[in-house]
Amino acid sequence: MKKLTHEEISEKRYTLDNLHKTTKMPVYVVLNSIRSNYNVGSIFRTSDGAMIEKLYLCGYTPYPPKTGEEAKGKISGKKREILKTALGSTESVSWEYVKDAARVIKNFEGRRR
Repeated sequence: MKKLTHEEISEKRYTLDNLHKTTKMPVYVVLNSIRSNYNVGSIFRTSDGAMIEKLYLCGYTPYPPKTGEEAKGKISGKKREILKTALGSTESVSWEYVKDAARVIKNFEGRRR
């Protein structure tokens, strides 16, 4: 097996601009009341690597800053911990905050194949 060069790897790597064109795994992950900001950031990174469809953050699970908060400098220390651990994957993984996890699950019960 040939070892790939950095250029060969970079040619096949997706960017934020073309990531929406890729086929993602039809996996939806529900995070319910996870206390640790670092664990949430780590799950974002793992979800990015696995190319899952979407993350649902529920209960008291912390969530990343909304678009624009970072530019305005309105990021709390806790949200900064998520961003630091996620290493940019909050931009490439689709996510949504829903207070009640049961509501998310009920929504998917009707979609069973």
